[in-house]
Amino acid sequence: MSKPVFFKLNTLCTKITDGSHYSPKGIHSGIPMLSVKDMLENGFSYDNCKYISKADYLDLVKADCKPLKDDVLIAKDGSYLKHVFVVEREIDQAILSSIGILRPDKKLVNSHYLKYYLQTASVKKTVAKKYVSGSALPRIILKNFGEIDILYREINEQQKIASVLSALDAKIELNNKINAELEAMAKTLYDYWFVQFEFPIEAALAAKMGDPNLEGKPYKSSGGKMVWNEELKREIPEGWEVKGLFNVCNVQYGFPFSTAYFNTNELGKPVIRIRDILENSVSNYSSERDIDDKYLINQGDILIGMDGNFHINYWSKKGCYLNQRVVKLSKTILPNIYLKYQVEPHIILREKSVSRTTVGHLSDKDLKAIKVILPSKEIIDQIGQTYSNFLKKIIINKNENQQLATLRDWLLPMLMNGQVTVGGVYAQTEDATEHLMVAEPKVTYGRKD
Repeated sequence: MSKPVFFKLNTLCTKITDGSHYSPKGIHSGIPMLSVKDMLENGFSYDNCKYISKADYLDLVKADCKPLKDDVLIAKDGSYLKHVFVVEREIDQAILSSIGILRPDKKLVNSHYLKYYLQTASVKKTVAKKYVSGSALPRIILKNFGEIDILYREINEQQKIASVLSALDAKIELNNKINAELEAMAKTLYDYWFVQFEFPIEAALAAKMGDPNLEGKPYKSSGGKMVWNEELKREIPEGWEVKGLFNVCNVQYGFPFSTAYFNTNELGKPVIRIRDILENSVSNYSSERDIDDKYLINQGDILIGMDGNFHINYWSKKGCYLNQRVVKLSKTILPNIYLKYQVEPHIILREKSVSRTTVGHLSDKDLKAIKVILPSKEIIDQIGQTYSNFLKKIIINKNENQQLATLRDWLLPMLMNGQVTVGGVYAQTEDATEHLMVAEPKVTYGRKD
């Protein structure tokens, strides 16, 4: 096998630049102005992004702060290299300087190959060691991107490698879209049944209301009786109750695992901390023994972080244990999806009440103050199976995504260093650490840091 050949990144790109170093005034609606905080694994989140005027946007286009199709965008400041993705289509949007733009020379490098190569552990380790500066806000200086070594392969081989990894990412993205649709359907159903109280009247209730023809019709708009609830200061359907959170589910606080026993080598019990909640991932294991099974998390349990951003999510893995400052809510009489929608507004309200300069804390008192609407047994029975099926499918998709991501992350370095090929497998015998540098830099840099 021939020695691996490495190109400097600045020989493979026609331009290496970043977004605007000036942030225009934000407006209520307009054109998205995105920063590193808006980056996701394979694109942007526009949920909380800034918007700017058309005039400001056109100025930024002239300054080359608009990503183009096939550009590789890379997190540059703060969570450097955490997210790297390819711009799949060109739209009206601009980015700030916390994001780097790599514009590949398509004759030399495939955009997706470059993206995946920059995500390898070896590149991240090298970049962290050689090029990251700043302690409060770690960042990569723009010109240092050009010094990163990229393993060169023929363009058709790059495309084959990228296609294998992209296929796995495409399946992950499809599962994410399915889950988003399931969540949207569940939320629409919740709003219709439990916010507007327009759940369909079942036969027994129609008979009780004195009109069998009401069966299947929406409750409130069909004259269903509403009664005032003093605790909520609002009306709820007759026969429904209001209970404290601790009366409608099992509430369990986490075990105070000692960090001295923590490891990342998958030795012992998987321990769930606040940062793991949203990703449904395990970052630490503990070798502590004799942990009560009451701290074991079941699939579908609701986890809430009690510090910082108070993350809330369904848990999808088996065999994990609850760490301190994380609380789990387990189903008793209410479906977990319904329970999450009831609790979430209280958690969001508590989060918003915390000053931006302070770390928020969710207390036992806060949880005990949460009131939950308890529908009639008939309504719970009606909705229970539907919500159970939704949650089951969501969990299956999340677990499949984790398996696909594990496979992708296992394949990534092996495809890159030649241990695995698209057509077969062979042993790597050459020392891939010996770099043969070729070509002269031809890249242009958009700005200087």
